[in-house]
Amino acid sequence: MLFRLLIVLPVLAVALFLYGAIVSIGYIEENRCRMTYMFEHPQYTRLPVQGNERFPKYGLYAYSEGFVTQRVQQRLFTGAPVLFVPGSGGSYKQVRSLASVALRKGLDNNWQAHLDYFSVDLNEELSGVYGGYLQDQTDFLDLCIQEITRLYGARGRTTRLFIVGHSVGGKLAQAVVGARTSIGRHVAGIVTLSAPVDKPVALFDHYHYSFYDRIEQAWRTNRSLAGAANASPSHGLLPLDGILFVTIGGGIRDIIVHDGLTASRYADLHAMTHNIPNVWLSVDHLCAMWCLQFVLVMNRFLFSMIVPQGRGSWGFVEGKQHQLELATRFLAQPFRSDDDDDDDEGNNHKRLPAGSAKQPLIQHHPEQEDWIEDIRRSFTERHRAGIDRTRVQMIRLVPEKLAHRFVRIEVINSEQSNWLSGCAAVEVYGNSRMCQKAISLTNYTLPVPSSKFDRFGALLDLHELKRANPRWTHVLVKIPRTTKPVQFSVDVFNPDERAINVTMPHWFDYRARTILQDASPDDSYYRISVSGMTHTYQTIALDLTAVACDGVRGTVVVKVHVPWATGYDRYAFHEELNQTTVYIYPPIEKPPAGEPDVPIQLDVHLTPGCKYRIRYAQSLRVSMARMVQQHVVLIPAHLVALLLLAFKDQLTQTPADDPAFVVGKLRSSLTKPGPLLMLLATGSLTAKFLALFKAIPPTETVATPLAVSILVHLVALGVLVLATLALWGAIAFCANFAHKIILRLIALPIPVMSSTFLSCIHKFPLAIAVLLVAIALTACGGVSLLCAAAVYFVLLSKAYEDYLENFVFNTARKIAARLFGARERPHGEGSRAGRKRNRRRTANETGDELMVINFHLPLFLLVILLALLNVPSVITWAKNYHYANTLQPDPSLVPALAVLVCLAVLWQLNTPRNVCGYELLSALLVIGAFVSVLYCQVHVYRLNYLLALVFVAITVHQIIAPKRREVGEGGEQEEEADDGKETVEGVEQAEHEEEETGDKKAN
Repeated sequence: MLFRLLIVLPVLAVALFLYGAIVSIGYIEENRCRMTYMFEHPQYTRLPVQGNERFPKYGLYAYSEGFVTQRVQQRLFTGAPVLFVPGSGGSYKQVRSLASVALRKGLDNNWQAHLDYFSVDLNEELSGVYGGYLQDQTDFLDLCIQEITRLYGARGRTTRLFIVGHSVGGKLAQAVVGARTSIGRHVAGIVTLSAPVDKPVALFDHYHYSFYDRIEQAWRTNRSLAGAANASPSHGLLPLDGILFVTIGGGIRDIIVHDGLTASRYADLHAMTHNIPNVWLSVDHLCAMWCLQFVLVMNRFLFSMIVPQGRGSWGFVEGKQHQLELATRFLAQPFRSDDDDDDDEGNNHKRLPAGSAKQPLIQHHPEQEDWIEDIRRSFTERHRAGIDRTRVQMIRLVPEKLAHRFVRIEVINSEQSNWLSGCAAVEVYGNSRMCQKAISLTNYTLPVPSSKFDRFGALLDLHELKRANPRWTHVLVKIPRTTKPVQFSVDVFNPDERAINVTMPHWFDYRARTILQDASPDDSYYRISVSGMTHTYQTIALDLTAVACDGVRGTVVVKVHVPWATGYDRYAFHEELNQTTVYIYPPIEKPPAGEPDVPIQLDVHLTPGCKYRIRYAQSLRVSMARMVQQHVVLIPAHLVALLLLAFKDQLTQTPADDPAFVVGKLRSSLTKPGPLLMLLATGSLTAKFLALFKAIPPTETVATPLAVSILVHLVALGVLVLATLALWGAIAFCANFAHKIILRLIALPIPVMSSTFLSCIHKFPLAIAVLLVAIALTACGGVSLLCAAAVYFVLLSKAYEDYLENFVFNTARKIAARLFGARERPHGEGSRAGRKRNRRRTANETGDELMVINFHLPLFLLVILLALLNVPSVITWAKNYHYANTLQPDPSLVPALAVLVCLAVLWQLNTPRNVCGYELLSALLVIGAFVSVLYCQVHVYRLNYLLALVFVAITVHQIIAPKRREVGEGGEQEEEADDGKETVEGVEQAEHEEEETGDKKAN
C-alpha cells in the first residue's frame, strides 16, 4: 500500500504542476490590450558608434517614419532623446510601438515638443539565460549613450536622455550607470518594463550572479535608499541619487518575470500596469511593448517632462523631484500617498487640516447652477442625453449619526476636474441654500477603471471632515452641463455595515462560501478584509454575481491593497458581465518581522441598481499557476538531491559481511519513503542550524514555504519515477531504433565507416570519450554533454542486449534439460568461477549485466540533467556559430570536461567493481544531496559543479578502492578442497561415460 501511495502522490503532483503550467500560459486572465498600429512604414537608420569595432554584432538605430527619415539621415535631432534597450532575445525593432505613437504626437504638435527614439541592437542574444554577454552588452550601451550625447552636442546642446529598458534591458540600463558614475550625468532617468531588477529569474551560470552582484555593490555605494525621492545632484548626495528610477511590472499575465521580481529597493516609484490609470490591466512579458493602453500612458509621461532648450530644441526637465511628481501623476494614483495616516476603520486618505486655506478654491455661479439637496442616503442619477444646466448636488454633514459617517461618490463623464468640494452653505439664492466659494477636495478623488467612460470616485469620512472643518455643512458634487451621457451616484452608509472579514481557508479546503447574499441595489461599496494570506501561492477566487439589475449593465471594480507590498495595489474591473471572478493573492511574501494579523483589504465597488451575491473559495488553478511561475526553478536541485539519495540507497543494498557487492534497482530506491522524508524532515532544520554559524554561507531554503517544498519534492520524485520507467522502456524496446537514429546522426559518406563508428562506441568507449572532450574544447561543453548522453544510452542498450542474450540462453538450456533429460548440475557445483558468480548473484538479481545497468542508470540520469542545465549554452553557441565556432566564455566547459573524463574511466572499467568503500561513497552522496537542496535551488549553476564533484568521487572510488575479500578465514583451503573434489568427480564421471560407450560398441 505504501509503495502504491509513493507512486500515486508524485504522479499526481506532476499532473497538478502541468495543470498549473497550462493555466499560467493562457487561462488566468484574457488579454485585453489593443494593438498599436503604424501610420507609415517604420524606418530604422543605423548610426555609427565610436568603438563599435569591438562589438561588430551590435548596433545603434534611430526610429523614423515618412519624411522624418530624411531628418534622421542628416543627423538632425531636436527632440528629447529616449533610448530603448531590448531584453533577452529582443529586437531593436520592438521600439516601434512606443516610437510611432510619440512620432504622431510630435507631428500633432507641429514638431515642437517631440521625442527622438533610439534603439540598441543586441543581436537578439538570450542574455536572460546566458550571462556571458551581459558585460559586452553593458559596455556597448555605454558607447551608445556617449554617441547620442555627441549627436546633440554637435549642435551646441547638452541634454540628458531617458532609458527605457525591457526585461534584461532594464538591468543593463541600471548596470551602465552603476559601472561608470560619470555616465550618469547624461541620464535623466531609467524606466524598466517587466525587468528582474534586484533578483534574476534564474541563475543558470555564474556570470549572471557576478553581474547582479557588481550592480548591487555599485548602487549600494552610489545610491541612497532612504530619501532618494528628494535627492538631486545639487544637494551633494550620492552620485546616482539624481537619476529618476521607475520600475513597472506586468502582473499575473507575465509568466516569465513574475510581479515579485519587478520592484527594486532603489526605485523612486514602483507601479504595476493593472494599477496605472487608463491602463488598468495585466500585460504579458512581450505585450508591455505594444499594448496601446500602456504605450499611450508611457508617452504621455515622457511628453510631460519635455521643456524647450532654445534654437527649436527640446529636452527633459531638470530636477528629480519634479520628474517624480509627474511620474506619480501618470504612472500611479495621483492623489494617494503612502505616508497618509490611517483612520480607525483602516481607510487611508489624506485629511484636511482645520484651516484649509492652502486648498484650491472653487467659485460658484448660482444663477447658472441648480443646487439640489437630496434627503435620500443612497441614490443614482442617470442623464443619458446630458444636462442643460450645471448641477450641484449637496450632501449634508451629520456628525452625530453613524449612518451618515461615510459616503461613496462616483461620477461618470464629468468634464470638470474639481468636481468635489466642501463648504458652509449659509447663503441663500432663490429657494436654495448655497455658498459662493467652496474648498476643493480633489485630493480625495481617484480615477476608477473603465474602458468606455471617464470615471472618478471618492470615499469620504464625513465625521472626520466635520471635525477638521467645523463650519462646513455640506459636501458638494458639481456636474457641469454637457451633451454627453452623465451619471453620478451617492451612497451614505455606516462603515460597520459594509465591512466583511474573511479568513484564508486551509490548504485542503476548497469549499465555496457566501459572504453576502442579495445586497441592496443601493449599496455601491463594500470592504472585505482577508486575513491569513502571507504566501504568494495562496489565492482566493472572489465571485460577484449580479442577481437582478434595473435595466443596467454593471461594472464591478475591486481594488486589492496589500499592506506590506508598496506599489502593488491592483485594480480588477469587468464591464457588462453578470458574473465576475477576481483572483486575490499577495504579490510578494509577507516579511517575517511584520505583524501576523494585518489583513489584505479589498474595496469592492458595485454598480448601483443591481443586487449582488458575493462568494469566495480557495482557487486551486491559480494557486498552482502561481507556484509554477515562481518556483519551477527549484525543481532541478530537488531532482539532483533525490537522485543522489536513491543512488546511495542502491549502493547500500549489500550486507556488511557479504563478500560480493550488489547494486539495487533505481525504481525501488526512488519509491522508498526514506529519501523523501529525510529531505523534508531535516532540510529546514539543517538550514536553521547552519544559519547559526556566520562563517557558513546562508542557505536558500529558509524563505521557501513548507507547502511549496513538499510539492516540489513530490514533483521531482514524480519526474524521476516517470523518467526511470520511460528510460527502461526505451532501453528495452527502442534500443535497435536508437541505434538506427544514431547511425543517421553520425552518417558518413561511406556506410562502413558509420557502422565502424558505432562499433567503436561498444568496444572502445575510451576513444569516444576523447572525441567528446575534443568537441567540448572546440565547440561547447553543453554540446559534448548532449552527445555523451546519446553515447551513454547506446552503451546501456548494448548492456541490456547482452543481458537478454544470456537470459534467453540460460532459459533455453533449462528447457532443453527438461525436454531431453540432460542432467543439470545442482546449485553449488561447477567450476570455481561459476561458484564465484553464484556467490555474487543475489535472489533479487538475475545477472551481472542487469547489475551493471542498475549502477549506470542513475549516472545516466545525472548526465541528462547536467546536459539539460547547459542547454542555454548550447542554444547560445548555435545562435552565434557564424560569429565564432567556440562559445566564449563557456560556463559549461569545466563541468563538462570533468564529467567526460570520469565517464571515460567508468566506461572503460568493468564497473561496478567488487571493492570496499561504498559506505564512504554513500555518505558523500548524502552530503551532495543536502548541498543541492540548501545551496542550489536559486543558484542553479552550482549544480554543474556539484554533479562534476559527484562523478569525480565515484570515479576515484572505482579506481583506488581495494577489492573485497570474497571468502572468510580458511576460505582458500575450502576452495582448494572443493576444486579437488570437483576434479575427482569429473574423472569418475569421465570413466563412467567411457564404460557406457564401450558397452554400446560391444553390443
